[in-house]
Amino acid sequence: MLSSFNIRALGTSATRTKKKQKGRTQGAWEFLAHYVSRCDFVAIQEVKDDLSGLIRLKDSLKNSEKYALVVSDVTGAKPTKDTSQERLAFLYRWDRIERTELASDITYDRRAVLETIYTKRKDFTADFEDYDKRMRDYRRKVQEHESGQRSGRNPKPPAFVISNLLTFIRTPHVASFRIKGVNKTTNLPFHAVNAHLLYGDKSRSAAERKMEFDALVDWLRWRTKSAKRLYHKNFILFGDMNLEFEKRFTNLDHADDAIKAMNEDIGRGYKVNFPFLDVPRKRQDPPAGDGMGRYMSTARMTQTYDQVGFFGRNDALPVHDENDDAGLGGADGYDYGVFVFADLFAKALHAAPSFLAAPKPKSFVRRFEHDVSDHHPIWVRLPVLGA
Repeated sequence: MLSSFNIRALGTSATRTKKKQKGRTQGAWEFLAHYVSRCDFVAIQEVKDDLSGLIRLKDSLKNSEKYALVVSDVTGAKPTKDTSQERLAFLYRWDRIERTELASDITYDRRAVLETIYTKRKDFTADFEDYDKRMRDYRRKVQEHESGQRSGRNPKPPAFVISNLLTFIRTPHVASFRIKGVNKTTNLPFHAVNAHLLYGDKSRSAAERKMEFDALVDWLRWRTKSAKRLYHKNFILFGDMNLEFEKRFTNLDHADDAIKAMNEDIGRGYKVNFPFLDVPRKRQDPPAGDGMGRYMSTARMTQTYDQVGFFGRNDALPVHDENDDAGLGGADGYDYGVFVFADLFAKALHAAPSFLAAPKPKSFVRRFEHDVSDHHPIWVRLPVLGA
C-alpha cells in the first residue's frame, strides 16, 4: 500500500505529558506508528529540521528493521532559524520496495526566474506596489496597537502575493524506487515526487496555489514526454497540494475533462491519473454507494488538499477509467481512499458514527489536530505484481 501523509509539524521525538508540553502524547506516537506499519511506502510532509521525531516513528514500527528513510534537506525558508523550514520524507519497507539511484529536487534555475521577472515586469511592479501599500497599513496598525489606540491581538504582517510563478514555496523532492513483484522478473520502477505546495490566506493566494499545482503537473508532463531520457518511465506524485478544489476545478466534470486533456497531450501510451479528483462508484449514489462523494483529506473534512497522481505507461499503474471500479475488485484489487481517524476517535470517545456527530465537532478536532495531524492520510492499493 502506498500512502501520503502530512503529519503536522513532525519534529521533536519528545513525549508530551501533563508536566511536559513539548512533543506528542504517547497515544499519538503509537497511533502514527500503527497506521504507518500498515503501509509499504509513505510520503510524509511537514517534517521539521529536527529529525528525531521521524526517526522515532520509524524505530517504533512493527518490524522496524525492514523500513528505511529518504529525507530531503530543509526547504521553504531562508537558511536561518526560520521555523517554517520543512523537510520531505519517504518512509518505505525495503523488503517490498527497493531504493534505486536517483534523488533530486524540482526547481527552476536562475535563468528561468530572471526571464519570468523580465517578461512580467509590469505585473511584478504592481505586486511590489500593492505589497508596499499593505505593509504601510500593517505598520500603522502596529503603531496603533502599541499606543493603545487599537485593541485585540497584534496584527499579522501581510503575505507577499505575486501574480506570476517564480518557483515553488517549498522545493518538491524526487527519489527513485522499484516495487518488487512476487517473482524476480516482475517489478515496477518509478520516481516518487513528494510535494507540499503553497498555503496561505484563501482570499489572496488561491491563484498562487493554482500556479504552483499547474507548474508541478506541467513539469511532470514534460518529463513524462521525455521517455528516452528518463531514468524510470513512471512518476507517482504524492503530497499536500493545498488544492482549493472549487478554485482549481469548478466541479468534478471539469476535473474529468482536465485529466482527459492531459492524457491526450502526453500520448504515446502514457497515462495520467489523479484518483482523488474522481468519485469511485462505491461512493456514488446511485448505484452502489452511500452518497459520500469525493474524498476529503483535511481533519475537518472540508477539502481534498492531499493527492496522489500517476504519470506513466506501466500496466501496473491504474488509469483514469479504472477509478470508477476502485474497491470493487476484491481484497487484492486496485483501491484508494482516506483513513478518517477523526471518525475512529469519535467512535472511541463518544460512540458517535462520525466526528461530525460528536459533540461540538470543531472543538473535537482541535483536541487532536496538533497532536496527531490536521490531515488524514490518503492511500492507494496496487495489485500485487506478478501474482
